[in-house]
Amino acid sequence: MTALLVAAAAVGVSYGWFALDRRKTAARALWKMAPAALMAVAAWMAGAPLLLPAALLFALAGDGFLAFDGQRPFLTGLGSFLACHLCYAALFLSGQDPVWSAGPAFLVGTAAIFAIALGAFRYLRPVLGPMRIPVALYTGVIAAMAVAGLSRGPDLVLICGVMLFMASDLTLGIATFRLAPDSDWRPAFERFVWYSYLASQLLIVVAMGVR
Repeated sequence: MTALLVAAAAVGVSYGWFALDRRKTAARALWKMAPAALMAVAAWMAGAPLLLPAALLFALAGDGFLAFDGQRPFLTGLGSFLACHLCYAALFLSGQDPVWSAGPAFLVGTAAIFAIALGAFRYLRPVLGPMRIPVALYTGVIAAMAVAGLSRGPDLVLICGVMLFMASDLTLGIATFRLAPDSDWRPAFERFVWYSYLASQLLIVVAMGVR
């Protein structure tokens, strides 16, 4: 399993280094999808709960759709990642620590997660237009996934994973709706989105016992 995760990390880093700024082709999309595919295989071979490889396969589909421009690929990718977050939320809640999740640290963390999500949505809302409801739904599901991860207890690997996933998605939203296409900040935003997403998936997989 370790070899597959190392391969996923290496392929993901190489994609960010060599392909992120290239023309959007099918070959580039397959390169982008490869890390999630390798992680899904590792999770399946490790005998992880089926929700873990399912989440990774939905993420793989989302990576493929978001590798192309246009409203339809964007909305389909959004739906794929929505399903990914729902799978993760169900997986995390199945291992909820009832004592921890009734304590003050969990309650403070939950409040902070929803405050971040609400703040990001309020920042995006004036420019969303007809995308307001889909983005509101997606933002709420991201926050719920992060809270579900936190509910398992003070697992720093998992918490870092879910928070990086949340940061990646919220940054993607800002880059998509708020950043000008020719902004000098776009390359930095795109690299942060990709590398934080890659790290988040690897951390979540490791936290779920895949070695």
